[in-house]
Amino acid sequence: MLKFSVSLRSENNKWDMEIKVYNGMDFDQDISVNNYADTFFLCHVGKNKLCENMVTEHTLVYMVSGEMDVFLPDGRTIHYKKGDTAFLRRNHKVNKEKHPNAKGEPFVGLFLHLDADFLKRIRKEQNIAVPQNENLRVTKQNVFTLPQHPFLDSLFQSLIGYFNSDIYPSKELMESKLREAVFVLLQLRPELVPVLFDFVQQWKIDVKEFMEENYKSDLTVEQFAHYTGRSLTSFKKDFDEAFHLTPQRWITRRRLAEAKRIMEENKKTANEVYMKVGFKNLSHFSTAFKKEYGFPPSQLIAG
Repeated sequence: MLKFSVSLRSENNKWDMEIKVYNGMDFDQDISVNNYADTFFLCHVGKNKLCENMVTEHTLVYMVSGEMDVFLPDGRTIHYKKGDTAFLRRNHKVNKEKHPNAKGEPFVGLFLHLDADFLKRIRKEQNIAVPQNENLRVTKQNVFTLPQHPFLDSLFQSLIGYFNSDIYPSKELMESKLREAVFVLLQLRPELVPVLFDFVQQWKIDVKEFMEENYKSDLTVEQFAHYTGRSLTSFKKDFDEAFHLTPQRWITRRRLAEAKRIMEENKKTANEVYMKVGFKNLSHFSTAFKKEYGFPPSQLIAG
């Protein structure tokens, strides 16, 4: 899960964010993102960057330059280059690597979020019929590649202009672009109707499996519940049955155990591992470690 340390600057109503990103594998300052109202994002990555994050809303990703690899749960990799567009389904985790191409051109991507409330409104206004279980193979898929098309190029090139302008786009103008995105998507991939307008909560997934895969992620207990398809009460009940601990206590113990393993096996210091296992603060990590094991993490290296 991406964690952000954000420094905001505002110039002519356009937010420019210098972002430190920790993704469980690396931590640096090599990403910059321009953000309009948490709807349009222009992301620039100067070197290889592995990212792991939860997709909370349907998202269109357009490749302005550079390359991106998306790693699927079944081991396959989808490669995207300049001019390609991906559609990421909401409520799932995505692992990807953004990197320059062979010519050294950096990754630059446009991200467009289609939130559920907006899509509900579009469906109602347009009276869009949604087939039920029309194609289980498609509706279980989480990453879709769109064909290169002038409609997509026109849409996203017009968005790039917003980031190069001194004038902040109005709410009405932004919504018109969101509508255009929906209608282009439906024209190019009409079989995505059941996915785009699926507002049903996802099926429950295995708590143990999900937590083992995501305990390093910066998620609240409420978010863990949501991503496993449960209410908060149901999640806590199922969690107690699976682990016999509260979620907060189990997460702390699991992170500490992983940190201890890495330090022992790879001779790493606390400063080198605490963020990789999900802690935000070295002092907090050291205190929790000593409380759990009875000695400070520095003693592992000294021993």
